[in-house]
Amino acid sequence: MSNMQPPPLLPPDVISVRELTLKTSKAGLDTWHRAGRSQPVTVDAWVRAPVAVAGISDLVSESVHYGTLSKAITKVVEGNDAAEDYTPRKLAAEVVASAFGIGAENVRVRLSFPKKLLRADSAGVEIAKHKYTPYGSDPVTVDVDEKAFIEGLHAFGIIGVNPWERVEKQEVVVGVEVHGPRSGDIDIVRVADDVANVVENTSYQTIEALVTTLARFLCVEKALEKVTVRAEKPRAIAFARGPAVKITRSRRYYSTEATTFRQNNEKEHIAYLGMGSNLGERAALLSAALVELERRGIRVLGTSSMYESAPMYVENQPRFLNAVCKVATTMTPHELLAAVQDVEKNALGRVKLVDKGPRSIDLDILLYDDIVLRDGKILSIPHLLMLEREFVLRPLAQLAPDYVHPVTCTTIAEHFEHLCPPDGFVSDLYTVVPIKQPRGPINQLMFDTIHHVHTPTHLMAILNVTPDSFSDGGDHMSPDEILATAQDFVANKATIIDIGGQSTNPKSVNPGPVVELERVLPAIKLLRSHKEFDNIIISIDTYYASVARAAIEAGADIINDVSAGLLDPDMLTTAAQLDVPIILMHMRGTPQTMINMTKYTNNDVITGAADELSERVREAEKAGIKRWNIILDPGLGFAKNAEQNLCILRELKFFIHSRREFDGVPWLLGPSRKGFIGKLTGREPKDRVAGTGAAISACIAGGAEIVRVHDLKEISDVLAIADMIYRNPASLAIRKRK
Repeated sequence: MSNMQPPPLLPPDVISVRELTLKTSKAGLDTWHRAGRSQPVTVDAWVRAPVAVAGISDLVSESVHYGTLSKAITKVVEGNDAAEDYTPRKLAAEVVASAFGIGAENVRVRLSFPKKLLRADSAGVEIAKHKYTPYGSDPVTVDVDEKAFIEGLHAFGIIGVNPWERVEKQEVVVGVEVHGPRSGDIDIVRVADDVANVVENTSYQTIEALVTTLARFLCVEKALEKVTVRAEKPRAIAFARGPAVKITRSRRYYSTEATTFRQNNEKEHIAYLGMGSNLGERAALLSAALVELERRGIRVLGTSSMYESAPMYVENQPRFLNAVCKVATTMTPHELLAAVQDVEKNALGRVKLVDKGPRSIDLDILLYDDIVLRDGKILSIPHLLMLEREFVLRPLAQLAPDYVHPVTCTTIAEHFEHLCPPDGFVSDLYTVVPIKQPRGPINQLMFDTIHHVHTPTHLMAILNVTPDSFSDGGDHMSPDEILATAQDFVANKATIIDIGGQSTNPKSVNPGPVVELERVLPAIKLLRSHKEFDNIIISIDTYYASVARAAIEAGADIINDVSAGLLDPDMLTTAAQLDVPIILMHMRGTPQTMINMTKYTNNDVITGAADELSERVREAEKAGIKRWNIILDPGLGFAKNAEQNLCILRELKFFIHSRREFDGVPWLLGPSRKGFIGKLTGREPKDRVAGTGAAISACIAGGAEIVRVHDLKEISDVLAIADMIYRNPASLAIRKRK
């Protein structure tokens, strides 16, 4: 087990410059919302750098010299560049870049502005970045951490249990940290005003209630992803600085809070179950286990992604499929144990021959409320081995990242990061999307959604049986044409054939679900009547629930909904009932109106599209769709202009990892023959093959797992080369060495 121990959390050698006090006009808005005014700033910088050689040789040249670092920081902070458009985040990034410029590779910078806020001791931003150079490539900069902060915000409110504390307001000192990408760009002055207003207009007996209210306000009403709030009562204890409470909360925490309170009032308990199988129809057994839990009155509230993993402990056995589910139950822990064992043995026929050996189904209670229970070898909660198992912590972190382990007092997200640190850790887990009714040996799609290197990119071929599609309308209308085209797709290595009966061309007229069915059902039935297509997965491109249901019943395997359930209120519940994979694409409006809906807040299509698509994931899961049945698509060409499409391609790697709702979910992109390619090249749709190939390469470089294309013959060659460049496991070895 020694090889499974996590690496140390802190770097061994750190050089720092603390409390470097400077003057700058690059601090963004001042207290009075004026830009470009000079303000004092205190800079703290930490640089991870090996000092072993300098320690032996006593030579300054063998280290990152703190004097040189201080001068570099001073030059940036006090420089005379135009300051009107500066923000604290932009200034911090330039300070980091100055440290990179003198040889540093891992840098953390904290900028504190003591005169930025009227009622706070200071406010500022802290960022950490890592710079490395992959073999044979240009240097790459990785964002490691970012937060904005307010320190010592002084407000006055009614707080306390003593009678005299209910009469007059007393001082409360609040600290706030806002975590996450681009948090340094928030309006910290507005946040401070809002926090002070909450403190002064509430009346609580406990500090715990106050910090909870503030955290909920910031996460829910102000839509901040994650915050840390600290509150202190400096006058409460005569001979102490004061009592204080500090909490960290996220938007996801509060999204489930109301449900949790309702369940507790009904004496229901929240539990998390680990699920595994490495014998038989593994995915079908995991799904069947959920059905059996429901039959026993155990409500399934959510599921994680499904992962394939190598066996631990007893290694000479087949690979496992693993997942975690969140359940609500009125059962006691021992009653729940009896129920899951009944599911294993009596419902699904598990026979245990070897401890930790092969099994058709395995259900483990990981967590139950926040209890700690140790009943010999019968039952242990929390599960004793969960913290050393990536195949448990990774899916559990999707469902309960902010759950605090009752023994370690550490969140699941922190345990996961400790076991699988983002810098240098190589995982062997693969995301699996199961195919419910396979016709041939292919019963699942497998993706490396962690590193994006271990699995090849899947080709989805476009088969439009429409007269008015923007680039191939009328090309595939007769049975012979459909059959010939599908055979060509198979010859050119297609994994999926996407059949559509309605054009999303803004100039097309919506034919309605009846006509759409008349077009797609014969094509699906035709392909399913030929054995040569048994290994091909068929997706139905529709936003109508009735079309989706009929297509799945006729032999399709996947639903591809360009509206992510927005254009038909029955789509998400239909997909949940059918229990098949669904592709949720980002779009606004309808195919006819989307061209006029390209305005995003602050012209930020990345944040806007990610926020809207993550909301669709939440709605899909609320409707009962399993996380392992979700595939996402950022929607190139849908409610996006040419520059916005290019922006998504440039920042795809950031985009697909920018929200917790996206964890473990594979991504599909469809740039084929799109209008932005025509705008850049001046070519008609059928002449955009080369431009499509370039866009496809960008998709693969950014982490796309599936690409949707028209021109299979040419693009399959592009895939072969792009996969060898961007999805080559050799690149991980290089990253690990560095």
